[in-house]
Amino acid sequence: MATHIHRVTVRGRFADLTDDDRARLRAAADDHEALRARFTPEGTLVYDGRLDFFSVRVEVRERTEDDTPPGDVTARAEDAGRGRALALLEGLGVSGRDLRTTSTDMASVWH
Repeated sequence: MATHIHRVTVRGRFADLTDDDRARLRAAADDHEALRARFTPEGTLVYDGRLDFFSVRVEVRERTEDDTPPGDVTARAEDAGRGRALALLEGLGVSGRDLRTTSTDMASVWH
């Protein structure tokens, strides 16, 4: 068995924000600035007061068989990160569009 740790970043744009959504997000914007962002299992949302673009940083850990192709592991990590990002947005009562997902297998950084 191998443990894989991926840092997944999901970038996108807010979609169809209402005036109430904008007010709520602006009120919490200081808690979502880039300098506070970290990779966490549940995801960290980053945006600014313009309320156009956002990113979500997610740490995805997965145990696999040693012979699992790296591309399969990366694809699953990115899918999991995207799912967590969408769940985080949904929990705030907003949605996103134009999502782009990237990831880094931390083993490639450490070796």
